[in-house]
Amino acid sequence: INAEYMGLYSYLMATDDKYDRQLRLWGAQGQRQLATSHVLLINAFPTGTEALKNLILPGVGKFTIADKGLVTPRDCGNNFFVTEGSIGKPRAEITTALLAELNPDSQGKALPDADASTFIKDPSKIAPYDLIIGSDLAESEILALADICSKFGKSFIVASAFGLLGYARIYKPIHTVIESKPTGVVEADLRLYKPFPELLAFASCFDLAHMDSKKHSHVPFPVILLQAQELWKKAHDGKLPNSFKEKEEFTNMIKKQSLDFGKEDNFQEAVRNVPICFTSSSIKEEAKNIIDDPHCDEKENKDKFWILAAGLKRFYLKYKETPLNGKIPDITADTESYLAMQKIYETKAHEHWALFEKEIVDILKERGLPSAHITKEDIAHFCSNNATIMCIKFNEISNEYLKKPNPETLESEIPDGESLISWYFLARASMRYHQKYAFWPAEKAPHDKYLAEFDAYKAIVLSVIKDALGSETKFVIDDKHIKEMLRYSNAKIHTICSILGGVVGQEAIKLITQIFSPMNNTMIYEGAASKIGVFNLQLSQPMLLIIILSEKQKKKKKTTPDDAYQKQKQKKNSQNDKNKKN
Repeated sequence: INAEYMGLYSYLMATDDKYDRQLRLWGAQGQRQLATSHVLLINAFPTGTEALKNLILPGVGKFTIADKGLVTPRDCGNNFFVTEGSIGKPRAEITTALLAELNPDSQGKALPDADASTFIKDPSKIAPYDLIIGSDLAESEILALADICSKFGKSFIVASAFGLLGYARIYKPIHTVIESKPTGVVEADLRLYKPFPELLAFASCFDLAHMDSKKHSHVPFPVILLQAQELWKKAHDGKLPNSFKEKEEFTNMIKKQSLDFGKEDNFQEAVRNVPICFTSSSIKEEAKNIIDDPHCDEKENKDKFWILAAGLKRFYLKYKETPLNGKIPDITADTESYLAMQKIYETKAHEHWALFEKEIVDILKERGLPSAHITKEDIAHFCSNNATIMCIKFNEISNEYLKKPNPETLESEIPDGESLISWYFLARASMRYHQKYAFWPAEKAPHDKYLAEFDAYKAIVLSVIKDALGSETKFVIDDKHIKEMLRYSNAKIHTICSILGGVVGQEAIKLITQIFSPMNNTMIYEGAASKIGVFNLQLSQPMLLIIILSEKQKKKKKTTPDDAYQKQKQKKNSQNDKNKKN
C-alpha cells in the first residue's frame, strides 16, 4: 500500500507544460476539478465575459452563456468579446464564439433564447452547472437565483458594474475547502511533541559532540530539538519543560550546544521552533468543528468531503491524533540529512494514510457506495492537507436583502470618512431601482439631465438603508454620492469591468477547486480612489453584522500557552536590552 501512495505522491507533483504556472498554485487535483466543471454566465456584459475569460484561460471544462440580447454599438465600446461586424447578432453566440478561441480545452455553448427568467421559471435547468455567475442582475433576479442555487447546492456569484463602482457577492449554502492555504500557517507537521520511533532513531544517529563545524552547522533543527528533549527528560524524570522558567532553561541549553550561535543558522532555527516541542498534535479547531458537524454522520450524504471528514473523525477517535501530512519545511541541513528525514516523514505519513483508507472503506460499505467513490488520490490530497480543511456557511442573500435587523451593530461598524459602505448601499439601490422601473437609474435620461431622477433614486436608496438598519436609523448618505451614482447610471467602463471580472474569476476558481479560502462574502470596488472593501455580511439574530476587513480591524487571536511564553520571552529580552543601554 505504501508503494502505491509513493507512486501517487510523485503523480500529484507532476505538471503539464501548458498549465505549469497555475499547477504550482492549485496542483493537479485543483486542475482536474477545474477541467471537469461547468460554469453558467447569465448576461454577457463586460464584467461577465471578463470573469469567464479568467476561467477559460486556465482551462475550465465547459461554459455556457445565457443572454437574449443582441450586440449593440455600445457593447463594442466596452466588451472585447464582440465586434462591430456582429452588431445586431445574438450576444450570447458572438461572445461564446470569441471566448472559445482563447482555449481549445474549454467547450462553449450559447443560449440566445435564455436569460435569468428562464432559470427562475424552470429551476431544474440550473442542475447541470457547478457555478453560476450573474452579471448586472436586478434585485428580484438575484434573490430568485440565490434561492434556486441554495436548493441545488450550487455556487452563485453576483457581479455588477456602475461606472467607476464595482459590486460582487458570493453565495453557496455550504462550501468546503480541503486546501485553504491560510496565510502565515506552516503546513509542516513534525510531531516533535510526540515523536514516533523511526524519527527518534534517526535523531540518535547524530553525534553533535564529535562533529566538525561544517557538519555541526548542518544538522537539521528537528534533530537538535529531539536530542535536547532526551537530555532534558533524563535530568527531569522523563518530563518536558512546563513552566516559563523551565522553557527558558531548555532554550539556553540548546544555545550552549552550538559552536557559534550567531553563525549556526540551524541552531537559530531550533531556538525559534522551541514552542513546537511543547505543542501537542491535537486536531485543529477548524477541523474539530468539521468532524463535530452533523453532516459527518449523515449516512445518506455522498459528498466526498464529508465522507473524508467522517474518516478523519474515526481516525482521530481511534488513534488520538490526525494523519501525518508528510510535509517538512525548508530548513538548514545538508542534502543527505534532509532527504533522509523527508523520507522518514513521507513513509510514516503513507502508513497513516493506509490506516485512514481502511476507515474510508468501512464508511463506504456502510453507506452503500462503491469503493471507487473515494480514490487513493482523494485520500492522499485530504490527508496531506487535513490541518487546513475548512467549512464556510455563507449567509443567505435573502437574509441580507430582506431582513430588518437591529441597526446599532451596523452603525457601530461603519467608520467615518474612508468607509466604502455607502457605495454598498448605493449599488444595492441601483439594483432595486432596476427591479422597480425595468431600467437603471438615469439610463434613459439625456446626459445633461441625469439629475431629473434624483428624488426617485434617493427614495430607493433610503428604502435600502431602512431595510438594513431599521426605520429609526440616523445613517445618511451624502447627496453628492447619490448624484455620482446617477451620473454613472449603467455605464460599463472596461477597466473597471476587467478588475471586477478578475476578482470574480479568482473567487470562482477558489469555489470550483476547493483550494484557497474564498471571499466571504461581499466586495465593493471604488475605482475613483482605487479602493476595495470586503464586507462579511452576516445575520446574527436579530442583528446584521458587517465586518469591514482592514488592517485596523483584525480579529483578536486567542492566546495559547506558547504565545504567552513567547510574549514573556520578548518582554524579558526587551527589558534586558534596556538594562544593557542603562
